[in-house]
Amino acid sequence: MLRSNPAKKVAFITLLSASMGLFTANVAAQEQPFELGVTKVSNGNVVSYQGECFKAKNSPGTWEAPKSGSWFWEQVTCSNDTVEPPVEPEPPVVEPEPPVTEPEPPTTDIPSDVTPFVLGETRVANGDVVSYQQQCYIAQNNPGVWEAPKAGSWFWKSTNCGSTTEPPLTCTLPEVLIDNQCVLPPVECPDGSSAATAEECPVIPPVTCPDGSTADSVELCPPAKVVCDDGSVVDDIAQCPVTPVTCPDGSTASSVADCPVTEVPTSMTVTSDGKGGYLIPRAEFVAIEKSLTSGELFDLVRSDTVTLDNASVEAVLPLRAANPENVKRAESIVDEALWEFLFPIRNPAYTYNRFLQAIAKFPAFCRTYTDGRDSLAICKRSLATMFAHFVQETGAHAPNWEGALGNPEWRQGLYYVREVYKSESDTTGPYNKCTGWAGERWPCANKSYFGRGAKQLSWNYNYGPFSEAMFGDKMVLLEKPELVADTWLNLASAVFFYVYPQPPKPSMLHVIDGTWQPNAADKANGIEHGFGSTIQIINGAFECGKGSTTAQAKARIAYYKEITSYLNLDISGEKLDCADMKAFDTAGAGALEVYWDKDWGWDANTPGNHSFKCKLVGYQTAYSAWSAGDYELCVEDNFNVQATDANGEIIPK
Repeated sequence: MLRSNPAKKVAFITLLSASMGLFTANVAAQEQPFELGVTKVSNGNVVSYQGECFKAKNSPGTWEAPKSGSWFWEQVTCSNDTVEPPVEPEPPVVEPEPPVTEPEPPTTDIPSDVTPFVLGETRVANGDVVSYQQQCYIAQNNPGVWEAPKAGSWFWKSTNCGSTTEPPLTCTLPEVLIDNQCVLPPVECPDGSSAATAEECPVIPPVTCPDGSTADSVELCPPAKVVCDDGSVVDDIAQCPVTPVTCPDGSTASSVADCPVTEVPTSMTVTSDGKGGYLIPRAEFVAIEKSLTSGELFDLVRSDTVTLDNASVEAVLPLRAANPENVKRAESIVDEALWEFLFPIRNPAYTYNRFLQAIAKFPAFCRTYTDGRDSLAICKRSLATMFAHFVQETGAHAPNWEGALGNPEWRQGLYYVREVYKSESDTTGPYNKCTGWAGERWPCANKSYFGRGAKQLSWNYNYGPFSEAMFGDKMVLLEKPELVADTWLNLASAVFFYVYPQPPKPSMLHVIDGTWQPNAADKANGIEHGFGSTIQIINGAFECGKGSTTAQAKARIAYYKEITSYLNLDISGEKLDCADMKAFDTAGAGALEVYWDKDWGWDANTPGNHSFKCKLVGYQTAYSAWSAGDYELCVEDNFNVQATDANGEIIPK
């Protein structure tokens, strides 16, 4: 029987032990734990990640998770794996040893019902338990696939890997899930900060009221007084004495609308001014303008666009007893808590008080209908429609963004108050160019007319008319366009767009309250009642009539469904889409020509046989049928004319 050389055996074991020690030391020295988003490595570095080891290649970044088959990583053997000893050329004969029992496989602390989380791949629901980097977490607030589990995250709650999976917790709106508890969302305090409840808001020092007195809040101030045109002071504008106006025929009346109607002339009375120009009696201008803008649809729109004076608008406060009727109706549907819930990450400029003031400015919005129509339902549908479009036009559109605080997209509206990448100091670019007739009628004031407010009002030729409607003066907003972002005008601009028609389209108000009824031409174009027709009004050229639902229209519809569902508004049977809708045209039921342009007609009884008239057209010009006196201005500018009074005297401009 051969026996091994004891000296040789000792030397072999010594050499083997030294070799294994050297190999283990080399591998262990190269390994480092890899933490996603933190660990920086160089090519050749070896890291450990989720129980496996990888060697860096192709310069991976801190967010490149090590995994098998990756461009940035090569899987290698970890230092704690079994290392085979070198083989002796002449292996010694070793005495048989007793059999060795196979060790039990190592047990893991992670139970089998826990899902391993792979960044960018694993989708979870609230209450799911995942393992990530040897730690376990419970999902909350709907984390996305790129929300890495970590302690203290809005989307994850740390848990013991050996614990039983917790069932998902469902909150009742308007509560939200925070740290696995249902709580009310933070409220906005009057000073701009936030707190868990209104009672925890900081105490604000007394405010100075308009009459010079002080109170704990604006709501407790005495009712504001109104200064009338004659200098008298009253409690309400309705108490102001009516100042009579002088009519074109020299008589007086309480308003221009009450002036006697002059017979509409078939031919203008035109005389020379002796300086190359012409004179026409103002009474003829007024008669023609009134005649051409009379009719059922004109009268309906004119009544819809009546505005409340700004002093009364700014007196509006939440739950104020003297609030206008339409404001109270809107408050009954959307109170301050619901406003906070629907728009939790809105820009601070969009306050609930400004929302109510914007509605107050337009009494037709959420008004009382006396013909049997359901006023509350129309108001609710109007708000839902407007809110859905708010989300599309000014929403964050970031479903998995941590800054959205876990709020779904339909509750991310009013995030932007100014157009992205624009600031008040920007006075260059296309928004600042004022050329042609639009520049003459709506002159720029070295300002930029980029998108502002909930409607993202843009361009000087939109700021000017809006300014005239709000202040009776086009230059207020042309000189201070920032008011459309920083005051109640940020929401009033959206209501303005809602109640005014955009020819040949009807107003959204008329679509929703049923005033507009599609005629044969509308039906031939596939246009019907419903949310889809409001998409056509807002952005139909880009979002409608494509044969299939565009991404933008699909988003608007989704937001509308969520909001109407929350408001308990039945929309069954309503046409929501506009994929098969063609554009509104001039044959439609809502078509209305509302701008003045030169009438190129011929008149045998006037100098040069010119018409000395303007006519209504469906395209935008410098002269609007909604602005009294624009007809006269159109004729004056196009035919070198001045208006005269009843005595033939020239009326100064």
